Amino acid sequence: MCLAVPARIVALDGDSATADLHGNRVQVSTLLVPDARLDSWVLVHAGFAIETLDEDEAQATFAVLRDLGVDPSGAPGAPGAPGALDAFDAEVDRG
Repeated sequence: MCLAVPARIVALDGDSATADLHGNRVQVSTLLVPDARLDSWVLVHAGFAIETLDEDEAQATFAVLRDLGVDPSGAPGAPGAPGALDAFDAEVDRG
């Protein structure tokens, strides 16, 4: 299962940006969202900002992720970090 998570752009440099993801700073490409601006909320997937969204949509997404027990920051060892969703995926696959 792959997730796109909201992040707020805190710095822009051409087609790349630094985004704040729950206190973690990540580098993302903004090639797919040319309308992204400083302080824009974007959905980030695999290092790319793939869509802009407003803060209400971002907060609603965070609420859903919390309900699923996922930490969208991706901090090592945190729920939601790589491999952390394996148990969730297995449960979903069992249906």
